[in-house]
Amino acid sequence: MIRTLNFRIYNILAALLVIGAFASCEKDKTINSNISTVNELYYPEMGKYYKLQPATSAVVNFEWSPARAEDGSLVMYEVAFDTIGGDFQHPIYTIASNGNGVQNSLALSHKILNSVASKAGIQPSTAGSLQWTVIASKGLNAKRADSTRVIVIERPSGFTEIPANVFITGAATEGGTDLAAAKAMKLGTDGVFEIFTRLKDGAFTFVDRNSGTPVTYSMQGNRLQEGGENQQTGDKVYRIRLDFANAAAEMIEITDAGVFASAYNKVVGKLAYTGDGTWTAQGLPIAYFDFGSWKDDRFKFQFTTVDAGGTTGTAYYGSVNQVNSTPPDANTPAAYYKLVPVDNSQWDFTYKYPAGADGKTGDFILQLNAKEDYSYKLTVH
Repeated sequence: MIRTLNFRIYNILAALLVIGAFASCEKDKTINSNISTVNELYYPEMGKYYKLQPATSAVVNFEWSPARAEDGSLVMYEVAFDTIGGDFQHPIYTIASNGNGVQNSLALSHKILNSVASKAGIQPSTAGSLQWTVIASKGLNAKRADSTRVIVIERPSGFTEIPANVFITGAATEGGTDLAAAKAMKLGTDGVFEIFTRLKDGAFTFVDRNSGTPVTYSMQGNRLQEGGENQQTGDKVYRIRLDFANAAAEMIEITDAGVFASAYNKVVGKLAYTGDGTWTAQGLPIAYFDFGSWKDDRFKFQFTTVDAGGTTGTAYYGSVNQVNSTPPDANTPAAYYKLVPVDNSQWDFTYKYPAGADGKTGDFILQLNAKEDYSYKLTVH
């Protein structure tokens, strides 16, 4: 009994000693968050002028002298932006430096800087000034740099935010006034949306979603603007392109479509528009061009167009490959049938008919809508 009691007392004393030692260590282990300020902003220099190109990968590089932590540990950095005359108490934008905030430099994209300029009230197609500085921090201790600098930003005419999706809707459109039935536009490069569609008499507009309360856009001549609507007169097929990066719009009427045979150097069969960006033809004669010692079987697709000024032109769609040396067969990958805009050369970027198609007929389907890659399908009979 005495022995057990002594053992318990020993354990209690040992625990107290451990707790005391731990408390002593914690008391001695104080966090040193002292840091120096950033003494100098290196780059960009005062008044540096930038003409922004937010649709590209261009960046603006910021650099400054490093701050020092008293205990030699890492210092974190943020670049802060404010309007001219602002005191950085509530900056309009802050962003961590390179390396998740540990480097004394920052590569900031033109796209983000365009957004910052918008927050500062700088309008599209105009130039304005921003001031910037650097905030160094360690723990809860944050210190603003000793100085600030000003950069001059010229914004492009485009929208600050490019929508993820764009649809066309309205009484004039194929989907009518039912927003849920609005036709999707296809997103291409650099914020350009495109659609091949039929319009009839009535109003139409563009929206960023096909449900709820979307943001609307309209065309003002060759300019794209937020809000408003457009009016259509007559039943016509169009290729419409909306360039949000440059606030530009293009509406080209398509009056004709057909199969362009290279060796004949002309359209040898017409295609009819059947809705939803699709052209079809049934039973078109297939006739290779006979050069005597060999026959040529190359073709692509030609559209006849009329621009807003009434000028007639042609547009060609063909293969992603400049040369296709063998006819397609059952093992040909789907990528072969992809349709892309091509030049007006007689022989390049053409397809070949399947082997044995000469003298037969073909059913063509051209699919140019947002559901998938533009493509064609040919069934030979």
